[in-house]
Amino acid sequence: MVPQSRELVVLIIDDNDGMRSIMKAVLVALGFTTIRLADDAIEALAKMPIVKPDLIITDIKMPVLDGVTFVRNLRADLSNPFSEVPIIVATGHTEERHVRACLDAGVDQFLAKPITAKSLAERITSALSPQREFVRFGNYNGPRRPVGKAFPTI
Repeated sequence: MVPQSRELVVLIIDDNDGMRSIMKAVLVALGFTTIRLADDAIEALAKMPIVKPDLIITDIKMPVLDGVTFVRNLRADLSNPFSEVPIIVATGHTEERHVRACLDAGVDQFLAKPITAKSLAERITSALSPQREFVRFGNYNGPRRPVGKAFPTI
């Protein structure tokens, strides 16, 4: 289900220490070995040039810089070498407006908390798909979405 290579660097961004620990434990159970943590999006931006993430998993409700703004800003920054890194949002805020805001910002996958190993593995598999296409069109920077399938099942 998840990609064969577990040598990928995963950056987890969440202001809740307990959630970061749970997410890390699930990733370790899935076989990932290089997992980096950030307390918030500001810290994540500072760490990105050092840790060079292949995948980002972020919450959306965080102090100072929320996850949606983080994703939107990262995707729009053409000078940032990580602007096209696959991003999964894992959040308890699953109302349609939050899901749509995440998709509009350029998130690859949306995952409702509480997470399970299976649901996280499915989102990782999809986000890291070799068929993933990244597009920049108008104000949208993110994965290409099939017509009529922009609103995912959470």
